[in-house]
Amino acid sequence: EYSAPADAPYTSEDVRIPTPGGFSLAGTLTMPRGAAGPVPALVTITGSGLQDRDGAIPMVRGYRPFRQVADTLSRHGVAVLRMDDRGYGMSGGSAAGATSADFADDIRAGLTWLRSHAGIDGGRLGLIGHSEGGIIAPMIAAVDTSLRGIVLMAGPAWTGRRVVESQNAYLLRTSREAVPSQRDSLLRSSMRIADSTMAGDAWGRF
Repeated sequence: EYSAPADAPYTSEDVRIPTPGGFSLAGTLTMPRGAAGPVPALVTITGSGLQDRDGAIPMVRGYRPFRQVADTLSRHGVAVLRMDDRGYGMSGGSAAGATSADFADDIRAGLTWLRSHAGIDGGRLGLIGHSEGGIIAPMIAAVDTSLRGIVLMAGPAWTGRRVVESQNAYLLRTSREAVPSQRDSLLRSSMRIADSTMAGDAWGRF
């Protein structure tokens, strides 16, 4: 459910974003009401794993960070476009075999769509990326120098493998079942499995 709250000083519109891949992405555009002219806009970028436009994670009840981001920004005069990942929610396409570079192309499609929108100031666009989105945003900004800014929420500063190793080590440290004397061997074993899995996965190799 992506409609605006009843008291919101902005509108919430369901939109379809065409992509160069021939499929469309389903999204929600929140637009401030009563703006004197075209408004600045931001596109949100989800983290790893298929997610809806709100960045919801089923295991965390009520966790919809991009809905909150869109609500806050649109109350302060900034439009926000958030989209379901390709092959998820109401978006078309397939994520099978897709890499972060492919997801970056989807976000570029969102920027292109915003630049054609009469109510959006195409010279004042930016990105907000969470987790993997914090990798994708700089990838886009490195090429699209017209962007006015990017925001990285928990954007990784390590290689993907090091991130996975750090996550596994954390799980072992906090597990009640992993005996401290076994953690090192369990971590090595988990990384052998991760390496084997990622070797056959385009996203992991990227």
